[in-house]
Amino acid sequence: MMTRRRAVLMGLGFGGTTLLPAWAKDFWNEKKAADWTDDEIQQLLNKSPWAKDASIFDSAAHKGLSSAPRTAGMGRRSGGRTSNPGNAAPLPGSPANWKAIVRWESALPVREAVKAARSKDAEENYILSIIGDIPGVGVPSDDDEPSERKAKMDNLIENTRIERRDDPLELQQVKLAPKTPLSQAGTLFYFSRVLPIMPEDKQVTFVTKVGPLEVKCKFTLRDMLYRGNLEL
Repeated sequence: MMTRRRAVLMGLGFGGTTLLPAWAKDFWNEKKAADWTDDEIQQLLNKSPWAKDASIFDSAAHKGLSSAPRTAGMGRRSGGRTSNPGNAAPLPGSPANWKAIVRWESALPVREAVKAARSKDAEENYILSIIGDIPGVGVPSDDDEPSERKAKMDNLIENTRIERRDDPLELQQVKLAPKTPLSQAGTLFYFSRVLPIMPEDKQVTFVTKVGPLEVKCKFTLRDMLYRGNLEL
């Protein structure tokens, strides 16, 4: 017998032979957002179809170079500003200890979890964030000189994209997200919805490079159904 969810998947072009994900009947599709518990909200924001652990590769370490200075989190810095972010000091620890979550901030269930008001930014852009304890030396900051900020932004534009079946989506802008009661501070990445991600893309991958670190995170679109709609 065809379930309602399988019918929705087929209607969206995901096909009828793929097994349903482990969270097919999780709370976000079974309960109203107003009824989500604090623990459920944290699960949605940190470990769900819209929020996943990123894979992190230290390209500098593999080339025998030093790594970027450590920061307390994406977009935040420890110590003073450096005028030459290319000259990086060694980073203690190993890539195995660096953690980052990539979260789809523009997705309706995430916005409902954080009680974010409807915004033009989210309507016009896919907005993803990186949250975690990894170097943030390559992220533009208001403390930067104009030339330094432009150089960082140019580098991010060159190295940041959402990969999909067709041409990748290119980065439009970057903003810093402050710490809130529900989330650590992070960095927001904006991609225009003019060329929309479609169900037939099946899977998309967020890719960026922050300092010496290459950050990637894959999202499976069939898992990202909310109230019967693909929500990004």
